[in-house]
Amino acid sequence: SSGINAEYGGCGSGLLGICAKRMEPQSTVHFQDYNEEVIANFTIKNYHKNCGEQDTHTVKFISGDWSVVTKHLAKYDLIVSAETIYNINSQHKVLNILIDHLSDNGCALIASKRHYFGVGGGVIDFQRLVESSGLLKCEVVWSQESGLLRDILRVYKIK
Repeated sequence: SSGINAEYGGCGSGLLGICAKRMEPQSTVHFQDYNEEVIANFTIKNYHKNCGEQDTHTVKFISGDWSVVTKHLAKYDLIVSAETIYNINSQHKVLNILIDHLSDNGCALIASKRHYFGVGGGVIDFQRLVESSGLLKCEVVWSQESGLLRDILRVYKIK
C-alpha cells in the first residue's frame, strides 16, 4: 500500500494525523494549525513522541491562517478538520481550501457544533456555503442529538 495523502486542518495536538501515520506509515500527512505556538509546542512534540523521528519527509507542519497556508498545501485524498467553521466570516477560507486541495476522488471530514452562539457559523451555515459553491457536495455522516448538538460532515467534489 502506498498510503494516503492527508491534511489535518486545525490539528491541535495532532492525534488524528498521528493515528493515520501509525496505521498507514507510507501516508503523507500535513498538520496545519492557525497558531505557530500550537504546532511548535504540541503538534511536533506529540508527533515525535508517538511516531519517532523516522520518515519525516512524508510529514509537514504548517502554521497560519487558511488563506495564507494554501500555497504550502497539496492535493489530498483526505482533509480532516474539527472546530474550524465556528466563525461565519472564516467559512469561505475553509471552503476555498476544500475546492483547491481536495483530490478529485478525495473527501473531507469536518467536525463541528451545529451552531456557535455569538459568532454565527456552524454546520448549517457551512452546508449552505458548500452547496452554493456548485463544486462540492456535503452530507451529515454522524450527529450527536442530545446535549451539545454536533455533526460530522463529509464533503466531496461534484463529478
